[in-house]
This record gives sequence, structure tokens and C-alpha cells, in this order.
Amino acid sequence: MAPFSEYDNRIRIVVDDTYEIVEPLESLSDQTPNTQDLVFSDSGSSYDSLSTIQSNEVAEYFRSVHGSLFPSDENAPLVFPTEATADRLDILLHIIVRLLRGSKNVPDSIDEMLRNGGVAGGGTGARVLDAVTNSGTWVNEMAETYSTAIFTSVDIKPLVAHAPHPRIDFQVYNFPVGILDTDNTFDLVHVRQGVLVTKDFNLLLRELHRVLKPGGYIMITELPFDAYEGDPPIPLRPSLYLSQAIQMGYETCKAEGADVAAWQDMSARLDPSHSLWENQHPDSQDIGPPRGFHGIISYEQPIPVGTWHPDEGQKLLGNLFRSYALNTLCSALPVATQRIEEVLNDGQSREFIEKIIHELNDLDMYRATYRCHTWLARKIN
Repeated sequence: MAPFSEYDNRIRIVVDDTYEIVEPLESLSDQTPNTQDLVFSDSGSSYDSLSTIQSNEVAEYFRSVHGSLFPSDENAPLVFPTEATADRLDILLHIIVRLLRGSKNVPDSIDEMLRNGGVAGGGTGARVLDAVTNSGTWVNEMAETYSTAIFTSVDIKPLVAHAPHPRIDFQVYNFPVGILDTDNTFDLVHVRQGVLVTKDFNLLLRELHRVLKPGGYIMITELPFDAYEGDPPIPLRPSLYLSQAIQMGYETCKAEGADVAAWQDMSARLDPSHSLWENQHPDSQDIGPPRGFHGIISYEQPIPVGTWHPDEGQKLLGNLFRSYALNTLCSALPVATQRIEEVLNDGQSREFIEKIIHELNDLDMYRATYRCHTWLARKIN
């Protein structure tokens, strides 16, 4: 059984008929701070250097490729640009994931741990690491829910300015190659869409493991590109333009160095028997405690695409996800167009993209779904 309860209707979202993103006004209207209070936090290059990023310094964190902005970090795959809509797309994805999880941000076991003050129990407040910040929606909601927990939220780029919060430390630096926190610091590490953040996902996993307390929880959420159709679901028929676009998406990720294979073998990588933990050293005289995770739970939840599902809650979810897919596709057009033009001429590539968008708007006949994958595990004591 999945550790989240079933969908409920406590979250009300509106998406217009053209499937443009419409932000949930009730949840955002009271969170619009004075622009003078908006800050970025920069961890610089040392453990001791924390400062505020000035507005004239923000540009240093981005680079222009094919006319779109991407993180300047060379370790970041060039897949989805960090354009003006990126924060709104992250908010929409957050809403979709919460709807899948019955309006919850964490499962019951983690909820209980956070309310008890940490993995040891009876503490004054748990420590939580959020990677990657993006819009900051998840970490802000968590801080409001768990009033004693202390949060650190890291990102490789300052996507948006964040209103200061007394229990959230927003940091911007190249965290996938080294998290600026000491060993055994956090009770919970949360990662969403982390596979596409770095070209060395295994290194990121090792760093997240290092800063997690023994017995601490790791929670990973990923949305692979794969689409399915029918009931029971089978892979989306290859003749569709969307299927071809998905294949191009995987080829682009691999060309950019993204470790998308992690979507298939994440559970194996978390297990202490995996080679990335280097627990097998028969000739070593200095063998430390075993590394890795135990109690690994992996599950996936289907997300309908469009409004074909008879259940009203699932229909809302499908409408939201179609909006997310369309807007994500449009944001990725610069990279996608370059990939398409390697095999098609300019006129053909435009026609190809137009047909993908048309299919997404008319996909109900295929009863198409995507899959949201979640992994939960605890660090070995």
C-alpha cells in the first residue's frame, strides 16, 4: 500500500480552457511580499561564507543557450530552461504531486517523525534538507505545517527571490558536487526531479546520504518521460508523435549527461549492496560503517493526461497534468528544436512540434497516463 492516503478535494485549482497555467490565487495572494524583502542566499565557495545575492549578481548564475536561459553550472544538463515560467511550472507540478498524495507533502511515517522533533524523538526540532528549491513552494508549505522544524533549501540557480522565513535557509551553490553541511545533520532529505539537476546523480546520492542522520529519511520523487495508454496500461503506441518526442527527450538527456537510468534502478542504487556505496573492500584495513539505505519502499502512481477519467478528482488531475505537459514542452522547444532539426529540416521540425501539441490536446481517446515515482528509505544506523 502506498504510504499516502487517497485523493481528497481540499485543494481547489482552476485551469482555463486553453490549458495555460492559472496560479491558485487563494494560496498565493497572501504570500506576495514586498519586493524589498525578497532575498537570495548564496553559499559562495566555502562552508563559512553565507551572503545575500544582489540583483545585479543574479545573471552570473545563468547562461544563454539557443536563446534560452540555463543554469551556468557546467554540471547541469541542458534539458529544461529556467525561463520566466519555470517557477509557475514547478508550482503546478507541486500541486499535481500533492493531489496524488491526498493533499499531503510527506507520508505518515515522516509526518510523525517531524512532529516528534526528529528521528531520535523528543527533540526540539527536526532538520530538513530540500533539494532542489525551484519555486520554494514545498519548503514553504512544510515550514508552515511543522512549526518546530528547521529547513535548508538548496539550488544551483536563484530561480525566484524568496520572502525571508525565520526557519528556512535558502542557499544557492553547486550542491550536487558537495553539500555545505556536516555529516549526520538532517532528519529528512527531500529530492524532487533531482535526476535532471546534475550529470553525476550518484555523487549527489552519496552527498545526501552523508548529511543525513543515521535512521534519517530520504524521499525522492521523479516523473520519467514514459507515457502509457489503455487499461491495463501498455507503453504508448510508437506511431504517435508524442512517443517520438519522448524518445527524443531521452536522447537529449543522455547527450547532456543526465543519468536517466536512475529512474529505472533507483531502489537498487539506494541498497547498501550497490557499488556506489563502496561497502565491499576485502583488502581494506580501514573499513567504516556500512553505507546505504534500508526499508526501501518504491511505488508509482498513475497520472491521467486530459479529462478522459470518469472520476472528477482524476479528471481535474488529468487537466492539470495536460497543462503541465503542454507548458513544459513549450519551455523545452529551443533544445527540442535543435534535436529535431538534426533529423528533420526546419519546416518539418515545426510541423512535428505542432502535431505533438495537437496530440496532447486530443489525447483522451488513448486514455493516456504518466507515472509519478516515489522512493522512501532510511539511512543505515
